[in-house]
Amino acid sequence: MTTTPSPVEKLRLNLLTTTTTVIVYILVYMTNDWLFKHIEFTQGIAWIYLPAGIRLICTLLFAEAGVLGILIGSLLTSSLYALFPGDPVTTIGYSVISALAPYLAYRFTLQEMRLQPSLSNLTPASLLACILLYGLANPLLQLVWFVLRGISYHFWSGLIVMSIGDLSGSLIVVYAIKLLLSFVPLPRR
Repeated sequence: MTTTPSPVEKLRLNLLTTTTTVIVYILVYMTNDWLFKHIEFTQGIAWIYLPAGIRLICTLLFAEAGVLGILIGSLLTSSLYALFPGDPVTTIGYSVISALAPYLAYRFTLQEMRLQPSLSNLTPASLLACILLYGLANPLLQLVWFVLRGISYHFWSGLIVMSIGDLSGSLIVVYAIKLLLSFVPLPRR
């Protein structure tokens, strides 16, 4: 017999999930900066961008709580790393897009590929489709925002590099998690 969690338990779980997402996002962002800063195309456009994978995984696993965690984590990292100094509008827009793009990919995957919210029917093909969708949607939305704000004038080259960075980062994170999970013993049936 299963019991429905109380509203307080749901709130507590959502707060824990959001906080965990924020912490993981910030740690992965810092790791990415440390590992790949020297091969950035331009500030904010990286050839390998591991936080993209965290954005997608946290959205797939935690839905709206993950999106909120990504939004907060993105706001914090944007501020800590002074990505857009003295420009809070660009910072907020960047952070909203960072959280919204994986969520749109997630919602599209749920609806169009008939993916269950529990991810019980997630196949390697549907996960790859979600990664590709996110890896193209996020750079497009970010660069349109950057051009509108006068931040970037390298639209096409930035789109290519940012897409490569988001796709490679997402694939690295997904396969790293898959590798880690292979060491976890599965329950017997």
